[in-house]
Amino acid sequence: MAIAIITFWLLLGLGIFFVAMHRGARGARRSLYTDSKIGQRAITLGITLVFVFGLAVPALVLAFNGEHKASVAVGGVRLSTEQQKGRELFARSCAVCHTLAAVKAVGRVGPNLDVRVGTDIATPAGRKALVLGAITEGRARGLGQMPAQLYQGKEAEQVASFVAAVAGH
Repeated sequence: MAIAIITFWLLLGLGIFFVAMHRGARGARRSLYTDSKIGQRAITLGITLVFVFGLAVPALVLAFNGEHKASVAVGGVRLSTEQQKGRELFARSCAVCHTLAAVKAVGRVGPNLDVRVGTDIATPAGRKALVLGAITEGRARGLGQMPAQLYQGKEAEQVASFVAAVAGH
C-alpha cells in the first residue's frame, strides 16, 4: 500500500515536471488541444485518479483508526469497555474539579489524581479502592467538597476502574 502511494506521488511529480518543461502551463494547454483523443482521455483519467485518491485515502485512514483509538488512553494504556465508559463518566462529572492527564482535565478544586492516586498508591487494586471510596463516601478536604454518591453501583465501579488504570500515566 505504501509503495503504491509513493509511486502515485512520484508519477504525479514527474507529470508536473514535464508540464513545466513543456513551456509551462500555456505550452501544456496548447499541446492539450492539439494532442490526440487518447492523450486527452489520459489527462482526464489522471485528474480523476488524483481526485479519487484525495478522497479515498483519508476516508480509509479514518475508517480503520476509529475503533482503535477509543480503547487507547494516555501512555498507551489499553482500556476495557468498562474503563471506556468510566472515561466518559469521569469527563462528564469529575473533570471539572480534578486534574487527570488521560482526559486532559485541569480542575483546580479537587486533588490532582495523577499525583494523589497515580504515584502515591502502588497497586491498581489500591488505586481503585481509594477512588471508589471517594465516590461513595465523598470528600471534604482543603477548599473543595466532593459530594457523596456522585455515581452509584456499576457507574462508580467504571469510573474507579478507569482512574485506577490511567492515573499517573
